[in-house]
Amino acid sequence: MIISMLRRLMVAFTLGVLTTSTVVAKENLLRDTMQEKYRPQYHFSPKNGWIGDPDGLVFTKGLFHLYWWGHAVSPDLVHWQELPYPMKGGDGTFSYFSGSVVVDKHNTGGFGENSMLAFYTKHFPGDSLPETQAVSISRDGGLSYHYYENNPVLDIGKIFFRDPQVFWHTPDQRWKMVVSLPDVQEIHIYESDDLKQWRFCSAFGGLGAQNSFWECPDLFEIPVLGESGHKKWVMLIGRGPNRVQYFVGDFDGQTFTPDSLIVNYLQHGSGLQGVLYDDFEKGISAKWKASDRAFQSRSSPVAATDFLGEKYLGDLSNGLATGYVTSEPFTISHGAINFLIAGGRRVDSLSVNLIVDDQVVRSTTGDNTSVFKWNGWDVRDLAGKVGHIEVVDLVNDTSHAAIAIDHVLFSDQLMSHQLEHALWLDYGNDYYATRIWRNYDDPQRFGDTVFAIGWMGNWEYARKAPSSWGRGFQSIPRTMALKRYPTGYRIVQRPINQLKQLRQAVHRTNNVIVEGVKPLEVFQPTRNTYEMEVEFRPGSAAKFGFNLLVGDGRKLVLTYDPKLSMMCLDRTNCTDFISDQQFTKAFAKTMYAPVDLLNNTLKLHIFVDQASVEIFTNDGEVVFSAVTYPGENQTGIELFAEGGSAEIVSLTAWEMKSIWGEPQAYVDLQ
Repeated sequence: MIISMLRRLMVAFTLGVLTTSTVVAKENLLRDTMQEKYRPQYHFSPKNGWIGDPDGLVFTKGLFHLYWWGHAVSPDLVHWQELPYPMKGGDGTFSYFSGSVVVDKHNTGGFGENSMLAFYTKHFPGDSLPETQAVSISRDGGLSYHYYENNPVLDIGKIFFRDPQVFWHTPDQRWKMVVSLPDVQEIHIYESDDLKQWRFCSAFGGLGAQNSFWECPDLFEIPVLGESGHKKWVMLIGRGPNRVQYFVGDFDGQTFTPDSLIVNYLQHGSGLQGVLYDDFEKGISAKWKASDRAFQSRSSPVAATDFLGEKYLGDLSNGLATGYVTSEPFTISHGAINFLIAGGRRVDSLSVNLIVDDQVVRSTTGDNTSVFKWNGWDVRDLAGKVGHIEVVDLVNDTSHAAIAIDHVLFSDQLMSHQLEHALWLDYGNDYYATRIWRNYDDPQRFGDTVFAIGWMGNWEYARKAPSSWGRGFQSIPRTMALKRYPTGYRIVQRPINQLKQLRQAVHRTNNVIVEGVKPLEVFQPTRNTYEMEVEFRPGSAAKFGFNLLVGDGRKLVLTYDPKLSMMCLDRTNCTDFISDQQFTKAFAKTMYAPVDLLNNTLKLHIFVDQASVEIFTNDGEVVFSAVTYPGENQTGIELFAEGGSAEIVSLTAWEMKSIWGEPQAYVDLQ
């Protein structure tokens, strides 16, 4: 009976009509109730309660399933029907942590042909017991999952062992599982013939950003753009609290092996734009002169993460040593000086300085961690001058009392994004736990298209989000593919085409010269639910971009610097939720990413939806996703150009219809 209802749901969604007496129109109710302040209108969010990592992403019997151990289904990844809580049984002593769903089409597990199995982590309060991997079984098309009496199916006795992603590997006709050991930054791969007994295959780690928990892994094949039939394997890993890194390589059913170009880029910085001044792999070279104890020893990797190679300049393990180290003079011939930096945040006594004409003209300090992150200086105004770098450590206590640098790079691309050296899926502060949908219907239906979605959240402030209905929502679904570059393959992401059905009246303009700040005259939305496609030509401007969410003295600022190939998204004065100081401290940040022009133009595809913005640059080469929480009067849009003029080659914009209350039918499951 319930399976029949689910099938009628699919028909009702597809046809947009009432088809049986069990199908009742609920669009008016949703139109009225899903309009709370900050409620996204074309991103999925639950009616109430918490939503976090997207789990159990499968396409079966014509429907896309989305679980967060709540449940929703969609025929098109745009219109969603939330269904009742699906998890049944268990003894109530554990929480259902993240996981996945499979469709056992050939009954390999003995639970019935086309049974659906939900894999998840059993997590116990206070990390009091080891996390284990468990399974629940559905025989009603995914509406309810019943706890397996012989759980757990995988237990290695580790407190942190979570987020199983299970999939069918056709070449060897076995099930595979990727699961994380978060605290040691490893991903383990297992295999099974029957979904109940799991054998260890291999471990992956030691690469990319390694300073925080690794969670929510996924492993899948993905097409290469412009190379018909060519695919590579990608591993996604959530780096807590808010980012996803990825690796590209090959998978033989047992071991994931990253490509050599990827390894060289991540381990040694091979292929970074610019001229390497020093990587400190030979210790303190003749380019540097050290005084006192802080920089006398050879560079040591003790107590630090995310530097390149095997050595760096400094001694983060010895907070009592003090001193200076100074580079030899050099002529400034590039627009930026970039470097990785770690250590204490003490401006007056722990710093990396640029000295020109005996004056400190640039200075940077650490962030009170032993994690190396990219930083850099814009030095275009100093071109042709002679300068030197000075690293200063004058602190002799033991609390973040040292500073260190690595991989000094002279470049025309500024890398001041303050992130570890990794391949980041998204440069915004709110995109986590990304996973893909696996197709258990006709494999030809979507061809090689890979659909993905992530949680638009950040564990630094997710529980303090100001939304009244609950906490959290998902990103817009995206497609993923690979693009080949000299430094290896990189992921490109694009919004799904299905979103186009939500577009309302079109607004267009072209060949607009931008100088100073002015409103976008052709398009002023009545609500923050819109989409824009824009192509800029830099012209003579030093910087240009958009002020979004303008109103009541607040705005979200998107800026591009064409000379330094740097984009930034500034939300320091964006939200009207300012009553919680802890939230504000974590939220009010500026995000940066290196972005190259494409044929001397910058292409932006922007989605704004009440409490979020997602920006796809240059056909998805770089993406920003961030929550925004603006006031209801902040609907203005402004253009700006600084230090000259820029040109809008073309701009097309649409207000977007709400998915809540669209004319469609819903199943009454009561």
